Amino acid sequence: MKTDILIITALALEFNAVVRLLSSAAPVRHSTGSMYSRGTFAAGPHEFSVAVVEAGAGNVNAAQETERALTFFQPDYVFFVGVAGGIKDVGIGDVVISSEVIHYEGGKADDDYKPRLKIYPASYELMSLAKSIARATTWQHRIDDGLGPFKAEVKPIAAGEKVVASERSATYQLIRQSVSQALAVEMEGFGFMAPVHDHHKKGIIIRGISDLLEKKEAADANGSQPLAARNATAFLAEMLLGLATATIQTEGSVPSIIVPALTQATTVPVAATLLDNVAWRNRLAETLAGLYETGPTENGGAWKRAGGKVGFLSNSSSTESQWFAALARLALGGAGNITLHSLLVAVRDNFGGNAEVQRFCQDAGVN
Repeated sequence: MKTDILIITALALEFNAVVRLLSSAAPVRHSTGSMYSRGTFAAGPHEFSVAVVEAGAGNVNAAQETERALTFFQPDYVFFVGVAGGIKDVGIGDVVISSEVIHYEGGKADDDYKPRLKIYPASYELMSLAKSIARATTWQHRIDDGLGPFKAEVKPIAAGEKVVASERSATYQLIRQSVSQALAVEMEGFGFMAPVHDHHKKGIIIRGISDLLEKKEAADANGSQPLAARNATAFLAEMLLGLATATIQTEGSVPSIIVPALTQATTVPVAATLLDNVAWRNRLAETLAGLYETGPTENGGAWKRAGGKVGFLSNSSSTESQWFAALARLALGGAGNITLHSLLVAVRDNFGGNAEVQRFCQDAGVN
């Protein structure tokens, strides 16, 4: 059942907040028994078909429902919308949109605990659109009730398996130690993003902050979850409007910087489109992890010789995770003076006879 947009939620209040955006919403039943609501989101003359599912709490539930729904609906864009706990630099009602989701509980229980983080970046297209909306604060007109102002940040989100309800908990200390860059913590984002990446779909997570970890129960009792879900849904609505506007511009042959589709009238650097292709980028990360056993931080390695910074990488994460994170940062243009071209030239200097390296160089036009 081809559908433009798929939205995953964990809780009923999140599901209901999203469905209120839709017109002509009707139940749809999967052969396994999974129930969805499917309707339309109108943005001027354009309409998106939208399917929504309540997956339940936890990464396992999110992964199962996302996998099933991706196969069933074959969407163009995928969102997870819900609430989360704020770790730093946010307040109740603010919105955090994932630049990446970091699974913080993987690790090796040795004499000293050694984290082995897994990172999934969000779609570059959706991330760019989210940043534009966050800068302009255009989403706030949808929640003009005097409770704000609220802010939106496109930053890392931490995902684990536990409800974090105290800054004195061992889990909170693990988060601050291993993923100090994260602004929010939740329990479904990693499970959601895994099948999104496997299916090579464009996905992102939108979370409203419902508590600041301390006194979580009191915040929930005061209605912070419905507030956070509403604000996250308001940001979602603005993103859908942005996607619809971009589609209209493309159909009218007017160039749009937030539409990545290539046409004869559009000139986009090859490197930019390759880095935006998550499947291609992940294959490159896997290849580099096999070639450089200590990761991008390797002394004299290709990353540093190509002009890249390594300070943002964690030596405690796996080599593959380090390369995933490095290339995701490169796609955002924030990794020093390195470019995809300079990186591939440096890799070719080390492994010019490797068939995979030759193919990547050919893809990027590295002669």
